[in-house]
Amino acid sequence: MNSTQENLQFRKVYIVGLGPGHKDYMIHGAINNLENVDVIIGFKRAIESLDSIKNNKKIVNKLSEILDYMRENKEKDISIVASGDPCFYGVSNYIKNNYEDKIEVIPGISSYQYMMAKINESWQNSFLGSLHGREEEFIEKVKSYEKSIWLTDKKNSPDKLCKKLIENNIKAEVTVGENLSYNDERIIKGSPQELENMSFGELTVVYINRVFGFRGSFATTKA
Repeated sequence: MNSTQENLQFRKVYIVGLGPGHKDYMIHGAINNLENVDVIIGFKRAIESLDSIKNNKKIVNKLSEILDYMRENKEKDISIVASGDPCFYGVSNYIKNNYEDKIEVIPGISSYQYMMAKINESWQNSFLGSLHGREEEFIEKVKSYEKSIWLTDKKNSPDKLCKKLIENNIKAEVTVGENLSYNDERIIKGSPQELENMSFGELTVVYINRVFGFRGSFATTKA
C-alpha cells in the first residue's frame, strides 16, 4: 500500500452536534474535533454559530451538496455540523443512508433537553416528535401520552398547535421555548387559550403536559 492509499484510508467524516446554539453548550469533544479537521461543512445557521472556531468552513444550501463535497474530497477530514443532536431528527440518518463510507457521530445536547433542564421537568416517558416539514399525528400522540415534546416549524407553530388542542378539548399545560440558549431566549408557559394568539419564532420547542392539568403561567428570558 503506497502512502497516498494510507492517507485515504485514515481520512474521516464526522457528524458533529452543536447543541442548542450557544457555544457554552457544545461538548468538549465537539470543539476539539472542529478545531482539528480539514474543513467544517453545514447550513448557514450552523456555520454562523461557530465564530469561536478558527478553521476552514463551507456553507451549503441543501443536503445533497454535503454528499457531493464528501465524495469529491475524500483526502480530507470533514466535519458536518448540525444544531442540537444530529441523531434526533437530524442529518445523521440522511448521510448514513446515502454515503457509502464510515461515519463517526459526535452527539450534542438537543434543544428539548436544554429546555427541559431549564424548566426543571423530567422528560422520561415523554413522546418526542418533530413537526419540521412533517405531518405527525399530533393530536393522536398528545392523547396517547401524558407528556409530549415537539420540535416545530413555521407551518406547525406553537399558536397553531394550541388551537388544535382547544378544538379537541384537550386540557394541558403548554411550555414554549424559542431561541433557546441565545441571548434573546424566551420560555413561556400557559394554557392553550393563553398561547393561541401569541407570536413565536419559526424554530421552537413545545412541551405539552397533561399530567397536572394547568398549574399557572410564567415567562422567562435569558439573563
